[in-house]
Amino acid sequence: MIDFNSELRGAAETDVISIAVIEADRAVSRKFGPLLEWLPALGADCCNSMPLAGMEAELASLAQGRRRNIALPGLRGLSLGLSEPVTVVIIWIEDKLHYLLIAMPDFSARQVELLLGSERRARRLAEQQLEAASIEVRIASLARERMRLARDLHDTLVHSIVGLLMQIRLSRHFLETDPSALADCLAAAEEAAASGLARARRAIDGLRLTKDADEVLGLELIVAEFARRIEVEIEVDVDRALRDDVARHGSTIDRIVTEALRNIERHSAAGRVWIRATHDRNSGVLEIEIRDDGRGFDATSLPAFHYGLIGMKEIAMLAGGVCSIDSGPGEGTSVRLSLPIKRSPGPTPTIPLR
Repeated sequence: MIDFNSELRGAAETDVISIAVIEADRAVSRKFGPLLEWLPALGADCCNSMPLAGMEAELASLAQGRRRNIALPGLRGLSLGLSEPVTVVIIWIEDKLHYLLIAMPDFSARQVELLLGSERRARRLAEQQLEAASIEVRIASLARERMRLARDLHDTLVHSIVGLLMQIRLSRHFLETDPSALADCLAAAEEAAASGLARARRAIDGLRLTKDADEVLGLELIVAEFARRIEVEIEVDVDRALRDDVARHGSTIDRIVTEALRNIERHSAAGRVWIRATHDRNSGVLEIEIRDDGRGFDATSLPAFHYGLIGMKEIAMLAGGVCSIDSGPGEGTSVRLSLPIKRSPGPTPTIPLR
């Protein structure tokens, strides 16, 4: 029999390990410590316990010297009374003719569990971060859609109603001063109302689409339409080398130039308008400037409910660019649009065969 007054017993008393002695006939002779409470009662066959069931041949080979030890790592379970993983090592004591069972906490299994727990926590954190990012994307998408709705309302209903209001005021003026011109003025008001209705319907149809389906008019058509409505000297300077870059930002440039020209028509009383497109080779930026010599305004103090200037800046921002407005009373107005150059991929170079 083993001397339990040895260092092994001291370790068992502090619950560092548990020890049991099994006789050659597999009868439990001694057991000491909580990690081996799952062994059957003293005198019973140790193979009647769940972990050792069916191990008669292994124990016999151990006693015959064909094996050095038997290791059972990671034992745990409520039926064994083990909440933490335990490793059991069985060795044969030749001079005592009995088996010695030593049970100790399975630190490697604990480490694996800690790693798995950390991995699970990291996965949950990643899932939470992905969910938060998805929410941010949805919020940004909703914000962008709200900005688009505001622009469409401003570009259709607001402009149409303002134009119609101007014709109504002009009709009232002619009613008192020149009734013969009233018919033409009413016809113009009717045309403005019909045009506004058509544009509102197009905007509603556009809202039903999954993507923006903006029609690109082009600078030439926009300037020609502007010149038809107002008598003003217009100078357009677009380098031929930049026409492709202008076309690639067609929708953005169309919206901003159209809004700038509308403001010139309604507010500036300008006699001359300049539209110029240049390329900053150092920064790779396309620059569009719309300038007039009109009455100007205080750009630092915008009137309430005038969203056209704000809309131009938002449109430029969504295209990755910047729109700045420089004006002062009696100094005219300059709208500058800076957009990144969008280069289309060139042809794939060919390697000559030798």
